[in-house]
This record gives sequence, C-alpha cells and structure tokens, in this order.
Amino acid sequence: QPVTGEVRVHKIDGDTGASLAGADFELWRETNNTPGLQTIGINPDTHVSDCTTPASGVCTATTVPGTYYWRETEAPDGYDLPDPNVFGPLTLTEDNAEDGVEVEAVNCKTPVPPVTGSLTLDKTDAKNGEPLPGAVFELWRESNDVPGLQTGGANPDTLADAGCSTDQDGQCTFDDLPLGEYYLREIAVPEGYVLPANPVSGPYEVTEENSEEGVTVELANHRGEPCKGKDCKDDTHKAARG
Repeated sequence: QPVTGEVRVHKIDGDTGASLAGADFELWRETNNTPGLQTIGINPDTHVSDCTTPASGVCTATTVPGTYYWRETEAPDGYDLPDPNVFGPLTLTEDNAEDGVEVEAVNCKTPVPPVTGSLTLDKTDAKNGEPLPGAVFELWRESNDVPGLQTGGANPDTLADAGCSTDQDGQCTFDDLPLGEYYLREIAVPEGYVLPANPVSGPYEVTEENSEEGVTVELANHRGEPCKGKDCKDDTHKAARG
C-alpha cells in the first residue's frame, strides 16, 4: 500500500477566526518543477480535486506525498476572494503523512456601503402649479442637536450642498445623502418671483426605510417684483401670504 496522508485547508473569518462554510477550493499538485502554482499554459501543474468547505470550514483530500496548493475560486457569501487566492505550498511526506498538512485561508468580509438616500425638490408656481426652473436651494444637515436650522455662529448645522438649481421640470435632486434630518434654504428665485417670508423648510428625514424611493418635497413660489428700499421686508411678507 502506498503511503497517503491528508492535505487540508481551513477557511476562517479574518476578524473573528470563526470557521467559514461555502468557500470553493481546487487542490493542485506540483508536477512541472516550476516554483509556484501554474494552472494554465503548455505545462501546468496537476489538478487533483475540488471541494466546498462544510460547516467545519475544512476541506480535506487524502493523497500521496508531494507538494500541493489550494486555490480558492469562490468566497463564501458576504466575503471577498483573497488576493492572492492560492495557499501553499504544502509538502506532504512519508514522515508527516500520519498527521497530514494544513494551511489557513483567511477571508475578510465584503465592505458594506453605508445606506444613503436622496431628497428631490419639486418647485412650482403657487398660482397655477406650473414647474419653476431656476430656483436655487442650499441643503443643510441637522448636526448640532439644536432644533431648527442654524447656519452661523459657533456651532452651525452642516452645509451638505452649497446650491442646486431647479431644472426645466422644476426639480432639483440631492443624492447620496447619509441618513439624518435635512433643511432646504432657498437662496435665489426665478425672475419675476419673490423669496418666501421664511426661505427655510424642513426638517426632512432621510431614513433607511425611505432610502430606496427617496424623499420628495413640494414647494411653491409667488409672483412679485423684487422689493427695494425700507419696505422690502413687509412687501415680501405680503407676497408670500398672497
């Protein structure tokens, strides 16, 4: 009877050290006398077997003495394929055949991108509902734990976008927003319209639940000639109410 022994690979989580099931491996024997593993070309090494790690995380092959490599071809769900994905060489001899030889293959979890959402503004004419292009808005994120929007002082909220102008459909979209509360501040209006008495609206909450569909906000502007002089504030209030 020829001497045989086990060649093993143990798949583990890089953070916790826990055994991982579901990794696909190929076992290769060194046969072309070229250092390292060659799986293609005119004279590759020899493919011995395939294995998917079970709950124990260990793939085992019983084989004759020689030099071997394990090559991971598919990582478990939620993990990245390591680079390099070849583990070895493992040298099985008559002396160590009884115990076998083993190598650890470490996988790290695939980074999960943070959940983000979006906020879309629909700007319309307050009288006829027609879309208004050319309205400019800042987007602020609530970050100082003080109710309402603070844009100045020692501890203001965070300016998330310095300005977005509504398009021909009267829309302006802010994408890739971290979860949280946001305020819109109107800083410019289309020609022939006036700023509302309070140009700040919100807060609007971007949550994990609405992250996929996004948050839609509808705001309207009133027509009116831009006011001048000392009565500007009073005229703007009247136009906003009217």
